[in-house]
Amino acid sequence: MSSPTTPAAHSAHSPNEASNTPEKPRLTEQEKKNNHIASEQKRRAAIREGFDRLTELVPGLEGQGRSEGMVLNKVVDFAREKLEERQVLAKEIEAKGGVVEVGTKK
Repeated sequence: MSSPTTPAAHSAHSPNEASNTPEKPRLTEQEKKNNHIASEQKRRAAIREGFDRLTELVPGLEGQGRSEGMVLNKVVDFAREKLEERQVLAKEIEAKGGVVEVGTKK
């Protein structure tokens, strides 16, 4: 006597089994296109916001038209300048007998 849960009976009706009919797409091509456009707009907005934050932090970049390349170059220059200032200050502190942690000297 065979039960309905035997592999032969179960596999014939399993939704995971391959069938001869093609699977219907979950999204239409237009929905996929719209989703892609929305994702790209969101990505670009995040990049713009990041560059806006950088221009707020780096002197000389506020409120001017700018290219992303120019902003990045100025940010790199600013960061190098601040690292050099930090090294000078660390040397001054050490020259006066102070102790500067290794990680803050760089």
